[in-house]
Amino acid sequence: VPEYLTLLHGVIDSPDIPLNVSRSYLQSDSNVKKISGYITRKVADRLKELFTTMRPDYEQKWDDLKVFIQYGMLTDEKFAEKAEDFMLLKSTESKYFTVKEYLDIVKENQTDKNDNIVLLYVDDVLDKHSFVEGAKAKGYDVLEMNGPLDSHYINYYESKNQQVRFVRVDSDVVEKLIQKKEQ
Repeated sequence: VPEYLTLLHGVIDSPDIPLNVSRSYLQSDSNVKKISGYITRKVADRLKELFTTMRPDYEQKWDDLKVFIQYGMLTDEKFAEKAEDFMLLKSTESKYFTVKEYLDIVKENQTDKNDNIVLLYVDDVLDKHSFVEGAKAKGYDVLEMNGPLDSHYINYYESKNQQVRFVRVDSDVVEKLIQKKEQ
């Protein structure tokens, strides 16, 4: 099982895996790789199903699942493709959005002069409350990105999507966070 799925417990019965094996043999066995790929695909499909059928419950559990899903996205490209549908972003108002939903919401107001969508985020809502309020007063929406893998996820997402930039809300004065076209 991939590292990011270590929270899973269970038994897999397979007649193709011999009983007397070493760890190195298992790591290079093609059947084990197929089983690993199958488990990953099934977990991604189940998470997507939970997201679509029971979204409020999924959002409640998101803060606990987030680390595992982000770690999976950073380490497994196939999982990342599937996880785009159920990866959530949390706003400072504790509302959850998929990345696509969030981009649609902020596209009009948070697009800079180079046609990049700028996603503002904060790593500590309480300590940087004045910066968040200043951005909200300007009409911007701010994400809460305070997880252990959020900075890695930001780098990953920006490398995959050239038209999206993440900017920390306290990195500059609110007027310079999103460079607009001159009137």
